[in-house]
This record gives sequence, C-alpha cells and structure tokens, in this order.
Amino acid sequence: MKRLFLLSLFLLTLVLNMVAQNSGEIIYEETMDLHRRMTGDREQFKEFVPQFRTNKMILLFNDHEALYKASEEQNDEVDAGNGERRMRMRFMGAAGGILWQDYMENQRIEERDFMDKKFLITGEPQSFAWKLTGESMEVGKYVCQKATFEDSTRQIVAWFTPMIPVPLGPGEFGQLPGLILHIDINDGERTITAQEINLKEIDQSLIIKPTKGKEVTQEEFRTIVRDKMKEMREQNGGRGFHMMRGERN
Repeated sequence: MKRLFLLSLFLLTLVLNMVAQNSGEIIYEETMDLHRRMTGDREQFKEFVPQFRTNKMILLFNDHEALYKASEEQNDEVDAGNGERRMRMRFMGAAGGILWQDYMENQRIEERDFMDKKFLITGEPQSFAWKLTGESMEVGKYVCQKATFEDSTRQIVAWFTPMIPVPLGPGEFGQLPGLILHIDINDGERTITAQEINLKEIDQSLIIKPTKGKEVTQEEFRTIVRDKMKEMREQNGGRGFHMMRGERN
C-alpha cells in the first residue's frame, strides 16, 4: 500500500511538472549597442547617444499560445550625457510592440507603432534555418544547446533548453526543440537573455490577440517603414533620425 501511494505521488508530481513546463512567464533583458548602428553620416552623433540601451521584456506562454511584450512602459527618449551637457534624443522608427502567436497553428499577430500610427502585422512566424552545433552550456539551472542562423544581414546564435519543451523564445525567435534563453545577434550588436524563469500556470486572459491598428502583412509594413525613412532622410539632409533638444545643464 505504501509503495502504491509513493508511486501515485511520483506520477502526479511528474504530470504536474510536465504541465508547468508548458506554461510560464519568462523575463528577458534585451540590450542594443546603438553605436554599432551609427555609421557613415550618423557617426557624428555618437557623443550624444549612450552606447547601450536596455529593455525588460516578458514572455507569457501556455500549451499553444504565447505573448511577448515590454514588461513595463518603455520610453523612446533617452538622455545622453556629454560632460555637463545633456541632450534628449528621439529616434524616429518602428517602436517595439506586442507579439501574439499560436505556435501550434503557426499564426502570429504583431502590434507595432510607427510614426504615431498603429499597425497589426499578420502572417506566419518567420522561418529560421537553424543549424545545431552540438555545443552546450548552462543558463541558470538549465542546460542549453547551441543553434546558429545566418543570412545577408544577421549572424544569430541561440541557446535553447530542451528542459522546457516549447518552440518559443524572445520576440520572433523560436522554432527550436526547446525554449530559447539567450540570443546574440551580430556578435553583441543585440543580445537577449532570460533573467527570470517562472514555470507556472498562466491565466488565459493575459494571453490575448492584439486588435488595435491597420492590418498589414510583414512585407507591406517593411515597405511603409522604408518609404517613410527615405522621405525623412531627404527632408533632414540625409540623417536617418531626428533630434529633439531638451534640457541642458
């Protein structure tokens, strides 16, 4: 009887752990090296711009859906110091938004803000031709495997853990046999690392599709951004962003 009870308890614990591993909340820290993107005519503005910008992001997921968003309201303005001089900079671009996906049905909807307008970008998730290297390392208490991807503009290194068997990761990254805990793009130009991993049951009401904005495809959105940025460069003498002067001390 005692052995039967212990066996039942073990099986129940195993089932609960499997359920928990298919739902949870992951806090990521995303860091961008802004100076790496400031080349050519933009290089003259490096002294006004902090080299790194860091955001906290959150991934919520259950057994078929996921939601990725800022963990707190992000400000698209940053204060840059230059001795006693301070200038406020605003980068005119497509602000990060909310990404919903049904990873079992291969569907995604992303809400993005661009030039004070909202867009809903619909379609299938981007496909990555990942290459598994066989290398491994630990991220926190999780053993991770290394995968790489390269195209004409990016070299991506992903570390995923089969210990959390969901094909998800931060933002658009996923489609690996385990949750991605660390991403490195172009050798440090952009990194995303899991800071907190909480495997638990997630309230379904927290994972909802974005509904605000004009519905467009990914290619249509890229065209809108490309055309507007070209127009802005022409209006601003070739500069790709607009500076807003703020307080100076």
